[in-house]
Amino acid sequence: MQTNVVLLALVLGLSIVPSVASAAKPVAVPAPLTVKLPASNDAFPVGPGSELAGQCLICHSASMVLTQPAMGEDKWVGIIEKMRTVYGAPVPENQVKALAAYLARVNVAQQAK
Repeated sequence: MQTNVVLLALVLGLSIVPSVASAAKPVAVPAPLTVKLPASNDAFPVGPGSELAGQCLICHSASMVLTQPAMGEDKWVGIIEKMRTVYGAPVPENQVKALAAYLARVNVAQQAK
């Protein structure tokens, strides 16, 4: 009996499955978001490794990096590795130690000012 009802419904073009579209609720689409970042005129101090520090500027301002608490080279290696592995910073592995040495050196110099 059930098979006959399904076949009759198919022949007559009737839907026996509840319509999903009629139960769907409209989805609110948020308005586009614009973010304006503050301008920074600070730059990394020139010296051995400063050309590597430019890679940090993809996400950070120089002043943000330079005002971090004084940290040694090992601590900077850990931070750079986290930026590479977790956040995808494009710092080649063979430049990590040189960048860490530079940041440790300029970071301590900035803290002494």
